[in-house]
Amino acid sequence: MSLQESAAKRKAADGEAGQIDLTPMLDVVFIMLIFFIVTSSFVKEPGIEIFKPQAATTIACDRGTIIFAVDDKGDIYYNKNKVPMERASQLVEIAKKEAPQANMVIQVDQDTPAYVVEDLYDAVRDQLTSPPCISTDDEA
Repeated sequence: MSLQESAAKRKAADGEAGQIDLTPMLDVVFIMLIFFIVTSSFVKEPGIEIFKPQAATTIACDRGTIIFAVDDKGDIYYNKNKVPMERASQLVEIAKKEAPQANMVIQVDQDTPAYVVEDLYDAVRDQLTSPPCISTDDEA
């Protein structure tokens, strides 16, 4: 082997030694991404714009994952879809199978007729383990 060939091989080896292998770092990034996706909880929105009434006192609702919204006309929404009162009981039953510890939250508009909220509660009362929470805004 000539002196020029060995110098060329040494130069190529020095160039490779100076590079950083990014594969382990990418593995860690993907593992962290999967961890955050699996452990995060997503907020379900009713899909309509409502103006919640203000309340002087509030109590946090634990595990409120079954969310119904009632607009100012008395229409009921679940998972961004308008649903009839008769279907509400079936939706709560399905949601309870997915999350047995889930609690029901009713988001109401300031001008929602009270009888609609009462009728909704009566329709789903049999499937609930605790009274539903009524979502309000804090008093300013």
